[in-house]
Amino acid sequence: MNKFYSKTFLILMSLGILTCASSFAAEEKESQTIKVGTSIANVEIVKKDNFIKSKYASAENRFLQGNIKASYDDYADLISIANHDDYVFLAYAIKLAEYGFFDLSERLFENLDNNLYTQNYIHDIKLFYYPQCNMDFKDTVALADAYASIVYNNLAIETTTELLNNTKISESDYKNYLVALGFYKSNNLQQALKYINNAILANDKNINYKILKAKILADTNKTKQALKILKEIKKAEFLTVDFQEKIKAIEEYILYKVAKEEPLKDYHLAYYYHLQNKTSLAIKVLQSSILQAKQYSSNIFGLLGKVYYEIDEPLKAQEFAQRAYKENKKNYHANLTLANLNYDARNYQEALEYFKEANKLTEDCSAKLGVAKSYIALSKEKKSKKIYENMLKKDLNNSELLVGTLKIFPQRADEYLPLLVASDITNNDIWLALTNLAIQDNNYTMAETYLNNSYYIDGNNFKYYYYLSLLLKARGEVEKSNISLIKCSKLNSEYKTNLNLELDKYEE
Repeated sequence: MNKFYSKTFLILMSLGILTCASSFAAEEKESQTIKVGTSIANVEIVKKDNFIKSKYASAENRFLQGNIKASYDDYADLISIANHDDYVFLAYAIKLAEYGFFDLSERLFENLDNNLYTQNYIHDIKLFYYPQCNMDFKDTVALADAYASIVYNNLAIETTTELLNNTKISESDYKNYLVALGFYKSNNLQQALKYINNAILANDKNINYKILKAKILADTNKTKQALKILKEIKKAEFLTVDFQEKIKAIEEYILYKVAKEEPLKDYHLAYYYHLQNKTSLAIKVLQSSILQAKQYSSNIFGLLGKVYYEIDEPLKAQEFAQRAYKENKKNYHANLTLANLNYDARNYQEALEYFKEANKLTEDCSAKLGVAKSYIALSKEKKSKKIYENMLKKDLNNSELLVGTLKIFPQRADEYLPLLVASDITNNDIWLALTNLAIQDNNYTMAETYLNNSYYIDGNNFKYYYYLSLLLKARGEVEKSNISLIKCSKLNSEYKTNLNLELDKYEE
């Protein structure tokens, strides 16, 4: 294969658009006769990763148990151990900001490379969590202790009283937030509203403060005010998938709180659970509400169809989507689920019609992208390209759009892959695609960094071992390259035939 075609092929493969099975047979035939030992090709990455994860688990457990100073020290050690690792730093910075260890978050930020994806995550972390003023070490530990006691140790009343009486802790917007949180958790909503207003008055940029205020207003039946705050929250410009999904979940939670009728409350609560990756709870809530749903039954069935489709249960997804569609042909989730099911079954014309109908019902881009990919499947590339081009003019921060764009414009990978990782650092396929670009550019140091991020996300992803084999082969480490290929084939048995390896002769 020529260099461009090979590069395009592997990018598409790593994004799940193609599989890598055929490339093994074409490119790795020499691996059939090479003996390999029992060493692991990525042993240094594994050792480093396991040590970091162990240290993180220790810090996490100590925080949840209320041993805040020890937890702080563990996190500080983590920062020094995981030296110059942007992905790990950002992943931990989110948790540290949630816990109130803002000085440690700052220490992580200082060690980051200055690039698009670090800038986007720093922006979102600060917008969601950060207080107005810096706190000294004493206040940091004391307030983190208060947060752990309120949220994880069922000590809201005692902790709130202590915060109010403790004059040694400097007054700040964050202290007011924690007092409000403590009153909220102990169901003293009037006092909770007073102190959250104090926090917002001092810092009206913090989205976490506004979320708590919306919850308080919803619980005190101030529906209009709660929805007004929710509208403000949704206007915040978050640049990353992690925080965009947080806002979607919060929206469903507030709608659940303000809903008056039980079936509607169940719908929003189930949607909230689903967005929180608590899918079994979501299904349980939806199924229990079916009999009492009445005028909301189409909504319940539609959401059930969506949930079942996303957990890869197509028969149940079809059953509930069809029931929703039968009751209401304008149900968005029903149309989108039926569109996806038909597309998966290669009924592209039927899929196109459902995608078009779904697109009329929402401003969300998923249905429009479905229309575009259906046109591709129906050999109407010009129509598809026009849709992508128009969407790209409006939004270059949408990860779903950018992934779809690479399917039809693979030559734009150099431009769009960095944008993708800037919005979603937890997407493993993006790191693998970036790994391939780095290998093609002979930038093996960056390739190793990207692979390390991939391993941290999922050390049992067969594609990770394929790309590791490419990196090792490019460095001339042929034996280790073949070890990784064998590991890949063991994780995905379909590859054994394509590799034509006698795997029983080798040890993993």
